[in-house]
Amino acid sequence: MISLTDRIAIVFDELEMAIKWDRPCILFAVYQSEYVKEGVQSVLRHALLEQGNEVLQYRVDKAHNDVALDLRDQAGRKRSVFFISGLRWGGGKGGANAYHALNMHREYLVEENIRSIFWLTKKEARLLPRYAPDFWAFRYIVIEFLDYPSKPTGRTTDPPGVDYQHMVERLLTRLSKAPNDVVLHKKIAGLYIKLGFFEDALAQYYRILRISPKEINTWLEIAEVYKKMDRADNTARILKKVSGMEGIDITVLKKLELIKPKR
Repeated sequence: MISLTDRIAIVFDELEMAIKWDRPCILFAVYQSEYVKEGVQSVLRHALLEQGNEVLQYRVDKAHNDVALDLRDQAGRKRSVFFISGLRWGGGKGGANAYHALNMHREYLVEENIRSIFWLTKKEARLLPRYAPDFWAFRYIVIEFLDYPSKPTGRTTDPPGVDYQHMVERLLTRLSKAPNDVVLHKKIAGLYIKLGFFEDALAQYYRILRISPKEINTWLEIAEVYKKMDRADNTARILKKVSGMEGIDITVLKKLELIKPKR
């Protein structure tokens, strides 16, 4: 397997050549951990800034889902590299609006010599060629950053040198034999959060809700994950749902800093 450092170098070399020859560059970087993505972005940003380039973040949401059109009109695009993320939040049925817009306006990225990295979750990487096949054909390279973070974030009582990948695999094996075991789902979700696998954590929590729909604590965990993902609209939607549930303690929500107290 190519080392993380070498994979980052491949991406940077592609961008460097595009800048040198003033040509477009469309790269797809597939990731699982938000922490790994942030680390790779930091290295690339530093290297690009050292060479006098600008790095701009573009986060897709319902109001900003036509990436190619927006970047075409972006001031300073000629000297910039764009980090684009969140295609799944683009709105529409199945979150397909951003994909469809890319398929429709893909030529703008080439005509305007846009240099871009699309950061894709595994699910986004599966949906992109389905919803935007013509745009998918425009890709230069697809490179995977599916690594586990070298050190999980947050508080942990785990001893140094723990093999988190093995731990996840072992729990998933146990879950395959007991798919309705809520405790196992919660353990796996908690480990995913620690590793920055937020999409995977959400999937586990929603599976719990299919088993036990009125599990209030699970709804609160989902709201917390959306908060970590900086998705305020999703957090608010969950809290609105939870606030009407029987037995919810409003002080719990305040303690979690998921809602602001009334003034």
